[in-house]
Amino acid sequence: MPERRTVRACATSPADRIVRGIAALFVGAFALSMTGQPWCAIPAGVCSILLAVGAITGWCPTDLLRTRQAETVEQNTLGYTDARQHIDIT
Repeated sequence: MPERRTVRACATSPADRIVRGIAALFVGAFALSMTGQPWCAIPAGVCSILLAVGAITGWCPTDLLRTRQAETVEQNTLGYTDARQHIDIT
């Protein structure tokens, strides 16, 4: 049976979230200043929205790229730890 593990790639501190919020403001201002060139304004606006959501909720935009297969880890039947499982060094 596969072992389910949740990995937070963006476990952020309050300072990180504040920096993301400031970055979202700058990228959003850049997107608004480029409204005459939509090829640049639209991606900047999307990035600004993702940064703002990440700053408010602590959510990581790279979670969109994770697949269900990446979340499940097969159980090792050989009896030794490998790179696909959590290895405790302590």
